[in-house]
Amino acid sequence: MVIRLASEKKAPAGSHCINTIPEGGAVFARWTRWRWLCLVVILLITASPGIITPAPSVAAQSDLRYFAETGHYLRGAFRAYWERNGGVAIFGFPITEEYRRSDGRIVQWFQRARFELAQANPPVVQLGHLGREFTGDRIFPQAPPQPSTARIRYFPETNHTLRGLFKETWERRGGLAIFGYPISEEISENINGQWTLVQYFERHRFELRLFPSRVEFGLLGEALAPAQLRAPWPPNIAPDQPLNEDGTPLPPPFRPGLYANARVIAEADQTFRIEGEGFRPGERVRFLISSPECECRPTTLEPQPLADVNGSISYAQVRFNARDYARGRWYLTAQGQTSNRAGIAQFFVGVAPPVGQPGGVFVGTTPQTAGFGQAVIVQGSGFQPNEPVSLWLTAPDQSVRGIPESPTADGSGSISGANIRIAIDATFRVGTWFITAQGRNSGRQAIGTFRVESGAPPLPAQQPGDPARLGILIHNELRVSGTGSITPLAAPPGAGFVFNASGFDPNEKVGVWLTRPAGAGVEPIDERLVQREGSSVRVAFRVDRDQQGIWTVTAQGASTGRAVTAPFKLTRDYVAPLGTPRPATSRNASVSPAEGGQRTTFRLTASGFRANETLEFWVTSPDGLYVLNTPVQADNRGRIGVSPALGVQLGARNPTGVYGYHYRGTSSGVRADIYFTFTGAP
Repeated sequence: MVIRLASEKKAPAGSHCINTIPEGGAVFARWTRWRWLCLVVILLITASPGIITPAPSVAAQSDLRYFAETGHYLRGAFRAYWERNGGVAIFGFPITEEYRRSDGRIVQWFQRARFELAQANPPVVQLGHLGREFTGDRIFPQAPPQPSTARIRYFPETNHTLRGLFKETWERRGGLAIFGYPISEEISENINGQWTLVQYFERHRFELRLFPSRVEFGLLGEALAPAQLRAPWPPNIAPDQPLNEDGTPLPPPFRPGLYANARVIAEADQTFRIEGEGFRPGERVRFLISSPECECRPTTLEPQPLADVNGSISYAQVRFNARDYARGRWYLTAQGQTSNRAGIAQFFVGVAPPVGQPGGVFVGTTPQTAGFGQAVIVQGSGFQPNEPVSLWLTAPDQSVRGIPESPTADGSGSISGANIRIAIDATFRVGTWFITAQGRNSGRQAIGTFRVESGAPPLPAQQPGDPARLGILIHNELRVSGTGSITPLAAPPGAGFVFNASGFDPNEKVGVWLTRPAGAGVEPIDERLVQREGSSVRVAFRVDRDQQGIWTVTAQGASTGRAVTAPFKLTRDYVAPLGTPRPATSRNASVSPAEGGQRTTFRLTASGFRANETLEFWVTSPDGLYVLNTPVQADNRGRIGVSPALGVQLGARNPTGVYGYHYRGTSSGVRADIYFTFTGAP
């Protein structure tokens, strides 16, 4: 939050805005008081009298947590409460920042809840009564008084009952303290076009899902949260203190999920240096400078460097001078021109940054995703020159482990040259890890993330068709849930997919949507693309978004609730145009010839399987498609392509480059990979 003096003046049109920022202890004192409130260690689990639960102390490294899914932060007492009482499953992700409500309380909204910091002594966290607020003046039929049994529980406080899976979930996941009393019986409601059995509680709505049967918690926070508070914040810029109720100060324009890292490093005489990484290798990166202090238009900063092979622009040593800039906070946006990935950094001209916001301090890793047996290298800057920097990790389960190395920042405050490596071994859980760096002298602290995946991470995007990639097997991890299929299983961005699903009521409406990688939001599919035939649907679609990873497409019946979900992967791993080195064919297989054109018949053979064994069969094509075909059968000597012979002939419409024909025994596990190059010559 930026606090202006009453006497501040706007700059003349066409010039940089000049705003006076109050300096000294008053600003820092207000910040300190607010931060003390957020670090309180006694939390009230419910608004009901007498139910008070002590919260764990919040360590410094876990005070600030960023959620890329929604673009919001969680810290202090709210974070401790969220993590200890169910996290995303119960409350959902944060969808606003903390703000000060008109009654003086600090409040934060989540997808399924609202947290309120009550001004008690000490302050306590309370949960908003979203169930009552959402239902408003609706009147629900009450249940007659009855004794509670093992199957049914009666609540005389509201004259309602709990039973079945709703009762089991209420008792197991938090009970009265988290959900409050039931305020309705089980009723059917239309939720997003689907009739669903629900029950309302003071703070929640339970929703019964089928296939398999489970209880989910309604997104009441999404429905009730004020729109002016929902603007996302970048991953490296957090508000200095609670926002105003009107949502000010506003964050810089930002789209969650499409970001890189950018930093502005202060040097001498109002000179700043720009660093950053996470862009697409070889793309041009554009810089924009803007100020939240006034309505100045963003200005373009030259030059526009090309990202290097690691997606970094730090090598370019781009500098700019801010002598003519107004005093106060400024934002720099670095945006890749082909990937649209944006990194946003803040810097301060002529004033000290607020406490907790040193300006330009950063820590992260290269690469940002790694698999077991690999390593990430720590990158960081913005620390005090020549000061020791402590490092530690926070695991996906919030456990903390130290990093033995303690690098010393160089003369510019960077630790990137220390070559600190984190080896990803079997002790690393799959998921998002947080890395924290703190200067021992300055106290400056930065928190970054990297992701550990079960398999090897994707190779750099500038190397499509690397021979090591063409044999990567993925169909074992891409299993369809329900009766359906998707073709291909993998393809580069922009390719088309065909999704088939069946088992629906012929007369029910079927909704189809996409879920982005790591559950980072959903995208609807145009109803005009959905073809119906009896109990089946067929959808031909393409994903033009360059967001590589495992996506899912889901079809769900509105009345039966039946759902079919098919995962697929957006990747350039299998792109292998002409010129791509052809991998060696397996020793137990052969192809003749290994290269040819349209008149060539490629003869394929493979052996070493069990007699009459069923073989998985998939093909990778030069345009990057991975297609799982109908299984084939080995002969009585464990061979294919011998009797009968197996020949492949391609035409003018087939893409040119390296093809891969892959076989794997379903019982023996024996695999054969056959590669040949199609030149397209007539």
